[in-house]
Amino acid sequence: MDKKIYDNSVRDQVLALQTMAEVQREKCFDLDKLHGVLNDQTAGRIRRVLLTGCGDSYSAVGAMLSGFKKLSGIQKSNSPDIMDFCCFYTDEKIRKGFRPQEVLVVAISFSGGSERVADALEKANALGLESVLITRNSDSKAGKVAKHILNVETPDGCNTPGLRSYYASMVGIAALGAYLGICNGHTTVQQFEEIGKQIADYTMTFMEDFDRIDDQMFSQALLMKDLTRFEIIADWNEGYSAQFVEQKFIECGGVFCDHTTSEEFAHIGFFHREPSSFGMVIMINEVDPSLSRMRDTVFGCLAQHRPTEVVSDADPSVFENSNTELDPSLNFYGKSAVGYNSMASAGKAFVCRIAKAPKQWMSPFVSFIPGSLLAGYQAAVNEHNFFCGRYDFRKQTWSME
Repeated sequence: MDKKIYDNSVRDQVLALQTMAEVQREKCFDLDKLHGVLNDQTAGRIRRVLLTGCGDSYSAVGAMLSGFKKLSGIQKSNSPDIMDFCCFYTDEKIRKGFRPQEVLVVAISFSGGSERVADALEKANALGLESVLITRNSDSKAGKVAKHILNVETPDGCNTPGLRSYYASMVGIAALGAYLGICNGHTTVQQFEEIGKQIADYTMTFMEDFDRIDDQMFSQALLMKDLTRFEIIADWNEGYSAQFVEQKFIECGGVFCDHTTSEEFAHIGFFHREPSSFGMVIMINEVDPSLSRMRDTVFGCLAQHRPTEVVSDADPSVFENSNTELDPSLNFYGKSAVGYNSMASAGKAFVCRIAKAPKQWMSPFVSFIPGSLLAGYQAAVNEHNFFCGRYDFRKQTWSME
């Protein structure tokens, strides 16, 4: 099949990162601009941060939380679900013993139109906390509520189903974290500038392999064309990249999809009936402490004959397995599916190798891309317009009829 016939808005948004990466570095890692968002005195007294958002924005929050803590030096930082924060977090749970002026609520909404994000900012303001909105639309509903606004100033362009906004939000979160680190003495100005450059350079290093990865994801989409159930597996902050990829599968193709961790897959996921009907995307970095458990997960998926793709910076050989490596008496993955040790007839996982991140917490800046491309192509080869047929992925136009 001719891949060009199935060009779609997901692919176009990934290609846009070739210019967007540097633009977002300039627009977010700008000390003068950040000084205008939060002055030194206000930023320097922050001791607790709560970051939240809805949908893709919440995935960006979770993906960046580890990096935010490292950059800001503020370990009392959390990423509550926005409904939990708005409806169930008490003043005591929010402040954790800190004074109101020492607590910052950061809400993410690219459009600024989310009602729940505005609610979160209003709650923060009512409690006397500092509040920042990271957005592209300062004049939005949420923008009118926030005490402070960091506008990521993403250039105009297609943003359906939300890859450009996701990337821009992550850069904005990282920049705000590094700026808070400067103001409290945890991060130097030189480190601040280096971080911004590393993020942009890492993105561009990934994009050097775009043609290869794009071709691979199209080929995988053809192999998984007839599947209607998918599961994305990842651990730690990479788990929020998995959540984002899950959202793209659902938004693009309308398929069933969930995301889980390597441990929860062992306890729950492998009990699915007809496991071979699930397409699996597994995301793991070579330096991740859970690599050995994730290898077990890959082998378990293969034992159940699940079509399996691994997105990793590790050499593909890491995920190869010999028939003798798994003790048949312990291979409950295969036994649960077919009643005998099925590893002997298992295939191999396809490994999409990506560039290694300069720092482990930076991997979410690119790790979401292969799975998102796969989601876009899987929908496209089935001629499924995105968002339940409402969005023409070729013309990039909406129809609400």
